[in-house]
Amino acid sequence: MGWNFLGAPDIIFAERFDVRWALRLGTLYGISIRLHFTFLFLVAFLFLVTTLGGGWLAGLRSLLFILLVFVCVLLHELAHSYVSVRYGLRVRSITLLPIGGLALLEDVPREPRQEIHIALAGPAANFVLALWLGVLLSVLEPGAAFTPMLSGEALLASLFWSNLYIGLFNLIPAYPLDGGRVLRAWLSARRDYVEATHVAVGVGQVFSLLIILGGLVLREPWLVVIGLFVFWAGLAEDRMAVLQSALERIYLEDVMLTEFQSLAPSDSLFDALDRALHSLQNDFPVVAEGRVVGVLTRSGLLRAFSGQGWNNSVQAVMSSRFETAQRRDTLGTAFKKLTARGLSVIPVLEDEHLVGIVTLQNLMHSIAFLSRKGAAEFEFLRRG
Repeated sequence: MGWNFLGAPDIIFAERFDVRWALRLGTLYGISIRLHFTFLFLVAFLFLVTTLGGGWLAGLRSLLFILLVFVCVLLHELAHSYVSVRYGLRVRSITLLPIGGLALLEDVPREPRQEIHIALAGPAANFVLALWLGVLLSVLEPGAAFTPMLSGEALLASLFWSNLYIGLFNLIPAYPLDGGRVLRAWLSARRDYVEATHVAVGVGQVFSLLIILGGLVLREPWLVVIGLFVFWAGLAEDRMAVLQSALERIYLEDVMLTEFQSLAPSDSLFDALDRALHSLQNDFPVVAEGRVVGVLTRSGLLRAFSGQGWNNSVQAVMSSRFETAQRRDTLGTAFKKLTARGLSVIPVLEDEHLVGIVTLQNLMHSIAFLSRKGAAEFEFLRRG
């Protein structure tokens, strides 16, 4: 169906989506392949309906056809992923849904040429499959390719038309379908990225409403579902583009905590506990001679009390493996550092001296605010 770019905030959402609601099938070239649980319901439903109407043999043919179609969808998504990886973009996973596939990318290709190539790779894979199946049909079943059909009774011809439909449908300029991404890339070469996304989403919503209307007129509920999905996904990615822009334009000095407690390596765990109890701070930078030498997190403090006793010093239990950031680093940079290693706090430095901290909690609050206000309004408020 399409592919999805992940800005930093959606990395967490994507991980929950994949793990909680999808079955992991395996890993291919470092990309996790997952099957959404709703796909299993679709397969069971169609198998049951076909079996009741035409018997077990018809049900098994229908089941085989559905599975082969989703193999084609997987190849569509792998084509997107292959080109993405060639451009140095990391693909986290591919999830197969009842209405298509979703490739989750951690980075956004901001060069229009890259986005166009990635977008067109998916439909190109389906057209290549359709061409190969068409040649095979012309040899084995001359004339069958000219009769549109989607049925397990004529498997080869149905796979030919399925790939043709998938490729053509994804070229509709309805963002976030592949055609819509090509439109956004073309527009972003001529105007601001966020503005280009707004326009592409607007065009996509018009097409999605036409798809919904067509489904209602033709009494095809599946078209209505697809139209609703395209409409909703466009709105979600429009908001994502605004947020991604904000993450790249807002600096840590604008949102970092400047009133915080720090610890010394020689402090006792009692000192750390006292500061944790008398403040809202959960994680503490450990500073020696004006330099950050470690981080003591709330979970580390609790583990120390439960396993090592009360008489240890902070130095004995602090983590010496930590990330730091500069005050002019962007929110997006800090968020990636936090989520990539599962950290909860990052000390913010200026000339190697501690000037603030950024916690996952306060960063999430900032992101929630920016997702509503946007970077432009935040900058206006900051200047005011």
